[in-house]
Amino acid sequence: MTTPLVKQAAFNAATASAELIKKIITEYPQAEIRPRQMPVADEDVSMEVILPLTINEIYPIRDRIYDWILELQDRYGVLILASAIPKA
Repeated sequence: MTTPLVKQAAFNAATASAELIKKIITEYPQAEIRPRQMPVADEDVSMEVILPLTINEIYPIRDRIYDWILELQDRYGVLILASAIPKA
């Protein structure tokens, strides 16, 4: 990859991350967001969304986050994984 392409890829990943975090925090202010400890090799953005809810309450939130991920992946051409999980 040439330097301009690397810079553009990094910019796209950072922008997609910021937009996803903003959407999550706006809709779920109680969420804690942190990078995944073991990201898959080809992910550009990888995070955990920890919520003080039961697993059954998290299922619809996972669907909402997944919709945002699809939108951002299409817009920025990055691979995103964000897992919503209950707070232990």
